[in-house]
Amino acid sequence: MTTTRVSLIGECYDCVRPLFDGTLHADGITLAVTRSPSPEAMRRQLTGWEFDICEMAFGAYLIARAQGADVTAIPVFPRRAFFHANFMRRARAAIDGPHKLSGKRIGVAEYVQSATVWARGVLEQDFALDPRQVQWHVERAGSGSTGEVLGFKPPHDIAVQQTPGGKPLAAMLAAGELDVALLSGGTQSNDGLQPLFNDAVAEGRRFFEAHGYVPANHMYMIRGSLAREHPALVASLYRAFCEAKRRAQHSLPLEKSPGILFGSEALAKTCATFDGDPFAYGIDTNRAMLENIVQLCHQQGLVSDKPAVDQLFVPGIGGPATRATLQSQSL
Repeated sequence: MTTTRVSLIGECYDCVRPLFDGTLHADGITLAVTRSPSPEAMRRQLTGWEFDICEMAFGAYLIARAQGADVTAIPVFPRRAFFHANFMRRARAAIDGPHKLSGKRIGVAEYVQSATVWARGVLEQDFALDPRQVQWHVERAGSGSTGEVLGFKPPHDIAVQQTPGGKPLAAMLAAGELDVALLSGGTQSNDGLQPLFNDAVAEGRRFFEAHGYVPANHMYMIRGSLAREHPALVASLYRAFCEAKRRAQHSLPLEKSPGILFGSEALAKTCATFDGDPFAYGIDTNRAMLENIVQLCHQQGLVSDKPAVDQLFVPGIGGPATRATLQSQSL
């Protein structure tokens, strides 16, 4: 059978591993995969546009799209977490929760990072923290940042500065140079650091009960020309992503943390009692989440417009018709 070569760059999460290692194939596609940490993958794509498909943060995707890039996306979300639950504080700091952060120094990896967008948004929406009343410190800046590649500048009324020489956030927090930092390593206490939210599982459940979803920070951005010229191949790839996730969910041992498929062991415990699939792909199932991340990107100054959710994805992918097809077909 004739196949079309499609290049992809991204991180090899559990939920995409069957596609990345070649044990699962999308009909009509020879998938050429480049494995890369997601920040590097994004910078590489946004600099050289050398791949057909790239794992991409929502904020970076919306900025690139607003700048006129010929791109679209498929509603596959390989990474989810209650990102704000990863805030850490110094154990001796007089901060006993998110209500005490006004006027404080908060460290984040990068302003446009989608995990940061979500975490900053939750602090504002759920805990009434005015982001203009905080000193934000970013670890990634210059050529090492997605924002620099996109030419992005933070809003003038937001105080943002780079950590000295790109000093790690954890080191600055331990030294008392920051009050709180968003650390990707999770909420394990160490080196005199403690979680801002003492019970990450309880906070995750609170968020889910309030909003009805687990936030996702990445999707897969596709060349517009590929989506226009080969819509059947894009549909085939979407079905393959769905099947890869199904296989991962069924193959991971119950005694093992689901790891990066779910984001963290705490997230897996949080979602264990939720009805349905908190990690579902598609547009309609994730509409509330998608509308909020668009709102947050606009509110935080990443983009000046608020595109409709359906405009962000390949037409016909991830809607009711696709679900009906997935129910009647198997790869």
